[in-house]
Amino acid sequence: MAVKRTGQMSFVEAFLGKRAVGSSGILDRIGSLVKWYRFEKLLGGLNHGGPGHPGWPALVLYKALLLQSLYGLSDRELEEALADRLSFRRFVGLALDETVPDHTVL
Repeated sequence: MAVKRTGQMSFVEAFLGKRAVGSSGILDRIGSLVKWYRFEKLLGGLNHGGPGHPGWPALVLYKALLLQSLYGLSDRELEEALADRLSFRRFVGLALDETVPDHTVL
């Protein structure tokens, strides 16, 4: 299965800088303290090959589920929050112009 590529900065994000686009102290702190490459290595085996649309990277979905747990959100609320809150998008690794995972994926 192909995997979507995420996390590339758009021109607007690069121009404004990280502080101006969706700054959240606690999420920035968590993001800087956790060694995400280790989780990515563990979750890398979950991407199975197959036909269909490219799947979401496992680390993006894991971070989204972490936000869901931290903030007590339902799947639909998490989808709305990812679409609305810039700090959530940054934490998960989605650029401003990228779509968010549907609530059925979450």
